[in-house]
Amino acid sequence: MTQKPNGGSAQPGAPVLPPGAPPPSEDPAVVAAEMAAEMARLRDLLAAAGRLAEFGRFAAKQIHELRQPLFAIKGLAQLLLEKERVELDEVLDFARHIVDQSERLTALVSNLRMLAVPAPHGVKRRAEVGPVLVRVTGLLEYRLRKGPTLRTHIAPDLPPLATLPHALEQVLVNLLSNALDAVANVPSPVIQVRAGVVASNPRLATIEVADNGSGVAKAVRGRLFETFFTTKGEEQGTGLGLAVSREVARSMGGDLELLDDPGEWNEPAVTVFRLTLPVSQEL
Repeated sequence: MTQKPNGGSAQPGAPVLPPGAPPPSEDPAVVAAEMAAEMARLRDLLAAAGRLAEFGRFAAKQIHELRQPLFAIKGLAQLLLEKERVELDEVLDFARHIVDQSERLTALVSNLRMLAVPAPHGVKRRAEVGPVLVRVTGLLEYRLRKGPTLRTHIAPDLPPLATLPHALEQVLVNLLSNALDAVANVPSPVIQVRAGVVASNPRLATIEVADNGSGVAKAVRGRLFETFFTTKGEEQGTGLGLAVSREVARSMGGDLELLDDPGEWNEPAVTVFRLTLPVSQEL
């Protein structure tokens, strides 16, 4: 006969509990609360795994950008070493170029680190949209240089948002990366970003990212935020970016959605994602 850990006999088919574990509750309210807590824990784990996977994919794309200043520094140094005689002005000019490229490398590594390292505990949920958007576009600058036009408009009266700057950066990197993928084969690619307070509710603000790509097929619009669902293929996407971004937005008291109607923009827009977040009440 199977023995319980405490020496008693177990009922056939009953789970065997580890030593010291409390017996399972039969109170439906307690069971529901335990299930909700477990689901929240699993969502947090999935979000963390998703952020890591998306960061890995993003970092792989950044390798090319990191190589360019490294090659420039190496090339300048080699040119100096190969010269039998150099003029002081020439050396100073080369030195200035090396410093510029080194600073570019430092900025890239710093920005990548900000996305890779979780925000420390105790950081206020207060983020200025402008500086965060500048950092994100800096990370994506190598892709923006290839042709897409980026137009941004932040309402002058937009207050700080009640979100972690780190979390907002992650969401905006995902949205802008998706927009860049969407306009990759468009003759005149344009990405537009605008942010402002919701007119009907000044406690909420929205950040909208629009592109003039081919759009999202109706057949997949309902699944776009599903975990592991991607329209890019296994090599191009993990199917976690939008799912994780929505989880991050909702954990901050906001939401992320794909608009059915792109609305009016300065230039034609086909696909628009709207991030809604509460306005910070902290001074």
